[in-house]
Amino acid sequence: MSTLTLKGPSWATARQHRRALWWALALAAVAVAVMVASRLWSDSAVDALRAAGCTTNDVDAPCFQAQRDYVDDRWFARHLVEYAAVGMLVLPVLLGAFVAGPMLARELESGTYRLAWTQSVSPARWLAAKVSVPAALTLTVVPLLSLVFHWSWSTGPSNDFPTYWYEPTMFVSFGIVPVAHALLGLALGTAVGVLARRTVVAMGVAALVVGAALAVLSRLRDDLWPIRTLTGTGLSAENHAWPLDRGMLTASGERVLWKDCFATQPDTAQQCMTERGGVIGFLDIHPASHYWPLQLVETGICLALAALATHAAFRVLRARLP
Repeated sequence: MSTLTLKGPSWATARQHRRALWWALALAAVAVAVMVASRLWSDSAVDALRAAGCTTNDVDAPCFQAQRDYVDDRWFARHLVEYAAVGMLVLPVLLGAFVAGPMLARELESGTYRLAWTQSVSPARWLAAKVSVPAALTLTVVPLLSLVFHWSWSTGPSNDFPTYWYEPTMFVSFGIVPVAHALLGLALGTAVGVLARRTVVAMGVAALVVGAALAVLSRLRDDLWPIRTLTGTGLSAENHAWPLDRGMLTASGERVLWKDCFATQPDTAQQCMTERGGVIGFLDIHPASHYWPLQLVETGICLALAALATHAAFRVLRARLP
């Protein structure tokens, strides 16, 4: 990572932690390579099937092997997308546990921060430099990863073996939420590093705190925007809609959930709901049009939490250190 455009404490931070920053860039390059490979592998499968003069619907014997190769290649490309999505999911935890947390805790533990403070660098400016360098790298790299992931997923094997926007690993892999999650991971790691002041402790606690925050956000995601309820018979989710609860409504408007009846009477769940007073079916969904509202609300929550965590880190630094 070039430090030519950085000055003062930011330059010192980039210089001091250049190995970790280079490793971060290298891992990002590997992630981009995996996603590009998924797209290219998927495209090569389509080209090979077309070159054989076959389609996925052909029943002719000569096309059997070509169709089998096509399915195998597209399935492999889908797995590459899934691996990349898992990487995007755990990225905030890695940033908190292996970048922000230990970056601060190591200096506080070893006492090297005192050298910077004796050179006309205030504690606040020192901490700002420690935060700004990985934050700038995050704001540069994560949007690129998000864009490349969306390109690889939406134009690759998603038609044959679909993965949907509302799945936990997919929702956090493209759009603006990945950036917000990454900044939250850095901010929580920063706060933990200042509080713990021990490198190994900071790494473990940061991983737990960031992981817990992401788990809570995932659990609350479907409630971040008003749910649309469909009623009638033979209900099914709209194209690319996120299906939530389903069941039947009683005459008084109470809900009889399908999952409750299925748990007790899996073979006669429909009859169970009717016996409990259900008169008309209902289905709760988030249509595809709710994607961006959900992204924006979750991003706002993450940025607010990140701001609070960063503010807490500055307050703790000022209160606990001479």
